[in-house]
Amino acid sequence: MALPQFLLNLLFPPRCPFCDRPVEAVVSAPCPHCLGSDVWLEGTQAVVTGEAFARCVCAGWYREPLRASLRRFKFSGRRDYAKAYGPVLAQAVRTYLPGTYDLITWVPVSPETLRRRGYDQAQLLAQETARALAAQAVPLLEKTRDTPPQSSLTQGRQRRANVAGVYTAPHPAQVAGQRILLLDDILTTGATLNEAARTLRQAGARQVVAAAFCRTPPKNP
Repeated sequence: MALPQFLLNLLFPPRCPFCDRPVEAVVSAPCPHCLGSDVWLEGTQAVVTGEAFARCVCAGWYREPLRASLRRFKFSGRRDYAKAYGPVLAQAVRTYLPGTYDLITWVPVSPETLRRRGYDQAQLLAQETARALAAQAVPLLEKTRDTPPQSSLTQGRQRRANVAGVYTAPHPAQVAGQRILLLDDILTTGATLNEAARTLRQAGARQVVAAAFCRTPPKNP
């Protein structure tokens, strides 16, 4: 017999998926504290231009509390966080990318990472974002080899070299002529998104736009 929700809440006090603060009930949206935070992006800060992608929209800054939240999502098994992230990123897409895509897909992890982690966090994010947009995320890319984490590389040229040629579009007929929305969890230098978008463009995509849940703040000069 399933335990009543109030008993589950006593045994496992619910927490905000974004800041991890205790909340009164299980939620899949930012708590009032998070809603009032300056971590969310608006206007020109929410849009980044790329090389292979026309532009990328981002929901928040990759800093606390979102940085710790995303790390729990990626490395501590909190795949349920995707249900909270999806509607937030979907709202950014509605605001800054209305009517500019035909298909939604994601930047995949390698088979080795998938086996090690047990899930593809970008796939979960894409599925929940698409659900909030009344659409469906479809797999269009594969990652052909495992690579060191981009976060372990400090220079842009290292990041670009690390992901060069690692993606393939195994079914180009699905891609040809389509406007594609490409999703990922974090935008740093844009090297990963650009390489994935370049692969889609080479497979015949008419245009690629992108969305990432967070972007890293620009470095001080």
